[in-house]
Amino acid sequence: MPDADVSAAPRTGAAVVAGWFDEHVDTIHRYAARRVGEHAGWDVTAETFRIALERFGQFDGRRGGERAWLYGIASNILRRHWRSEERRLRARARDAGALVMPGDPLLDVDARLDAQRDIERVVAAIDALADDDRELLILVAWERVTSAEAARALGIPAGTVRSRLNRIRTHLRHQQGVTE
Repeated sequence: MPDADVSAAPRTGAAVVAGWFDEHVDTIHRYAARRVGEHAGWDVTAETFRIALERFGQFDGRRGGERAWLYGIASNILRRHWRSEERRLRARARDAGALVMPGDPLLDVDARLDAQRDIERVVAAIDALADDDRELLILVAWERVTSAEAARALGIPAGTVRSRLNRIRTHLRHQQGVTE
């Protein structure tokens, strides 16, 4: 008796999530690593796919793609890591001020000090945002997800994403003293 056609067999949750892993592991890891560092980023990535496998039955492809769902899982994990992230952003701001510019460092001191102040203001403004607003801004600005993907990842309507982004941008411009 000939073997059954394996390609016709329904895919299990494990097989589907394994495919998602192959397709999205680097994207999810980059997202997590920017937020919590390279090593912790792998931990977040692994946890994201473990939860995706565990909760595969809750995935509804009609509500959005798997990438947005994975971002949503990773975002929930990363919310718990915000304090570490805040320290990392502040360290980056300090490190940016310590970068040595080519040429005579004494000649470039004003430019470096201005850049340092700018970075510190941006970090402080992002830090001052509400957790949900910060998460949305990071998804859209750093990860370049679409409004629809951000909506799916955060479990909010797409119209809310657009209005919240507008409010965040207005708030950040106001905080930075930018007028239009």
